[in-house]
Amino acid sequence: MTNKITCILAALLMTGCSTYSDPRISTTKPAAGLLQGQSSYFCQHGSYATEDSVYRGGYVLSHLLGFWTAREVELVRFKVLSKDEFASEYLDKNLNITGSRHYLRGQDYQVGNDGALEIKSASQCGSNDSPGVGCSWGGIKLFLDQTGNLAVIQTNSGAGLIGIVPVASGSKYLSLFPPVADSAGSLSAGLAQCPESHAAQRQREAAKQKVLPSFAVGDIVTPYRHYDATQKEFLPGPYISVKDTRWRVKEITDQYVRLELIEGEYKPSSSKAPVYKAGEFSTTFFSSGNYKAAHPYAGGPGQIFEEFKKVE
Repeated sequence: MTNKITCILAALLMTGCSTYSDPRISTTKPAAGLLQGQSSYFCQHGSYATEDSVYRGGYVLSHLLGFWTAREVELVRFKVLSKDEFASEYLDKNLNITGSRHYLRGQDYQVGNDGALEIKSASQCGSNDSPGVGCSWGGIKLFLDQTGNLAVIQTNSGAGLIGIVPVASGSKYLSLFPPVADSAGSLSAGLAQCPESHAAQRQREAAKQKVLPSFAVGDIVTPYRHYDATQKEFLPGPYISVKDTRWRVKEITDQYVRLELIEGEYKPSSSKAPVYKAGEFSTTFFSSGNYKAAHPYAGGPGQIFEEFKKVE
């Protein structure tokens, strides 16, 4: 809790008063209440969540509901128990219930005039090591949108004092979760149509963008192009420091490539550095910070794999 208060106070100190709301919220309206039927199922992983600069909505439904202990959740069921009670159930890929939570109207949730469920989170107050004192509070609003998706609007607010200066901040994020038909025999088929997890998407994108080595230990390589940080692309011709050189690959790791100079001269960019001749020098090459920033999934030595080629 203290870390959260510290972050809020730091943000308030920098911004004074600030607000943010996902623009899609204004066009995402309740079309139906969540508890109109006896049961309804939704994908655990969202098809949409706010991603705008530092503002991030949640992609995991059980986490937005404040339920973190259930593992391998793939499906969330809302089950009506009575006029004023419902339960959320968390199912794995085999449709086994791995966790559940009970909600009582007036105590755990409210129903708005538009039929949306409103669940508030506990407020938190403190100062920790921050130069002031502040409180945070929030909640979620759940309803079915015009397309049948479960819309979850997350609200986070904070207020406090920095010295004697009052400050405040607020934000609203949107997440959408596709429904899964609950007719006989259709849950498993519907589950297969659910979006993959955000983490899986990142892993897939990382695998797609990773640069694989074009040479192996023992190969002879030569530089043939170089990365230009300004244009953020590779340009023909090597860096001057390695022009007209050939190298033997001695080691390849996930962070660097170690090369031994076997032909030509290595001239470091520093004017005070000595010139190294073939047969007396080896060094490690790794990707620059500029390259990593532009290609975060390329891998540690990705730039080297793209600048050197095997001599056939």
